[in-house]
Amino acid sequence: MKRIAIIDDESHARQTLRTILNELCPQVSIVGEANGVLSGVQLIRQASPQCVLLDISMEDGSGFDLLDQFPHPDFKVIFTTAFDQFALKAFRYSALDYLIKPIVPNELKAAIEKLETESLEQHVEKLKHLLAVGKQPQVKKIVLSTQEGLVFLPIEKIVRLESEGCYTTFYLLNNERHVVSKGLKEYEELLPEDSFFRIHQSHIVQRSFVRKVMKEDGGYVVMKDGSKVPLANRRRQAFMEWLIGEVERT
Repeated sequence: MKRIAIIDDESHARQTLRTILNELCPQVSIVGEANGVLSGVQLIRQASPQCVLLDISMEDGSGFDLLDQFPHPDFKVIFTTAFDQFALKAFRYSALDYLIKPIVPNELKAAIEKLETESLEQHVEKLKHLLAVGKQPQVKKIVLSTQEGLVFLPIEKIVRLESEGCYTTFYLLNNERHVVSKGLKEYEELLPEDSFFRIHQSHIVQRSFVRKVMKEDGGYVVMKDGSKVPLANRRRQAFMEWLIGEVERT
């Protein structure tokens, strides 16, 4: 049975989580609740939960502040939050799941079931990356969950992305590639728009690796690794303005 702690400064939010867990997650045992960072740290140290349902924004600090107190956590985390664009982007860069309030019961159930399939070591690596992202003025790495395991990929090394169905392949200069089971839109929204452009329904390229823009064969882009990427006609003008705008700024 998984031992879970609930940390949230809103009593009705804790009640909602408790009710959902009792009704949908019989394999779970709630070991305690806390209403803030300080009480949450104390609860974790006393109750030793295997998983923590952790609110991001609380009166005496953030969920990130709480995690800072555990350099080597021996528990997993499911984050709960009202809409916070910065926090959500940090989670996505780190390949961590989160739940947006008001909590949807089946989403909480699914998050717990998914968490059980991930090793503690992998989860802790994601948490460490999340905390690093939160302290950086600009994100430098993205975490990819592949079939082989976690890949901590420097954003500057990504040449291009290509999608096929619900899978996306990341291509690097040295012929290295990584496949993830997420669609291209996920990364179009996540990667910095001043460096990456979606030039086709199935392709995103990074500006610094674009070598040529060709008109023949319907239009395509030649990348520094020699790959030829189709350029959709309806995206061509916006893409050229994006490229030229950068040249003018430099």
